Amino acid sequence: MTIADPRLIDVHHHCVLPEYQNALVRAGAADPSKPLRKNASPQEAVASMTSLGIDKAVVNPLSVAGVHHGNDTDARYLCQSVSEALAKFVSAAPDKLGFFAPLPYPDIDGALRQLELSLDTLKADGIILLSNQNGVYVGDRRMDPLLAELNRRKAVVFVHPARPAFLDTLPVQIWGAIIEYTFETTRVATYLIYNEFMRKYPDIKWILAHAGGCIPYLSFRLIMMEEQDINKPPFAERVPEGARQWVDRFYFDTAISASPPALAAMMEVARPGHVMYGSDWPYVDRHAIELQHECLDTWKGLSDGTRNAIQRESALALFPRFRNNTA
Repeated sequence: MTIADPRLIDVHHHCVLPEYQNALVRAGAADPSKPLRKNASPQEAVASMTSLGIDKAVVNPLSVAGVHHGNDTDARYLCQSVSEALAKFVSAAPDKLGFFAPLPYPDIDGALRQLELSLDTLKADGIILLSNQNGVYVGDRRMDPLLAELNRRKAVVFVHPARPAFLDTLPVQIWGAIIEYTFETTRVATYLIYNEFMRKYPDIKWILAHAGGCIPYLSFRLIMMEEQDINKPPFAERVPEGARQWVDRFYFDTAISASPPALAAMMEVARPGHVMYGSDWPYVDRHAIELQHECLDTWKGLSDGTRNAIQRESALALFPRFRNNTA
């Protein structure tokens, strides 16, 4: 990969638009993670991508501030206004940009209506769900009607960590992205398995941010759900094939995870074609991204074919927009 010939397809690329920031103000919500760099226009977004060796990107419109702050009406307004703005944003460079649309869960009725608008009218490439909103995690049984519809549509769903509510209660104040966000994604993956959503709705394509958090490393530990579940009926009866059967059904991105230890764990559990490149730009600075590129280019644990799949081919298989616009 060379900057002169960008070829990466990025599935973890933030794009904080004014419509999102304005909707947060309307909802009375603060944004605890303000990036230093923002893409003011599609042209600026593509220019920054090209300078990083990124050919195409599916943009994520959210920060960890999320979409729902206690009021369904405000959350619906945020998701609709942001999705409409994103559709306009990517239309300026449809061969380079796609987008994940947000949903106002845990407002299930609002989420179902926004899902229809986003996929059918605005032509979103997939859906983004933060790990939790108002304490309701993706994988909570209350989300069943929404997941049923996502499954019917065979939707791509990108799971990004939210800022956990307990973060401010911790005695040591460390930026949440360093440790806690990975646990958020791990909870989601575990809940989806434990509550049987992975087996019940197998046609949802779940992309887990940041190499799935801790899931690759903890995948063997999930066997404890089969042996020590105190709930009735226990997990072993409900899911007799076991938890680890489902871990490799997830898709993973490489954002802040392209190091030999993280890649080794992720590649051990992931199916071929289920790992895709993620930059996390602009929340991660250029130097960190360049270090990850170097690892992806040189780590001996990847064959040339697997490296090519991570950098480009796996995303082409998942996102028809880019197959149809290969310029």
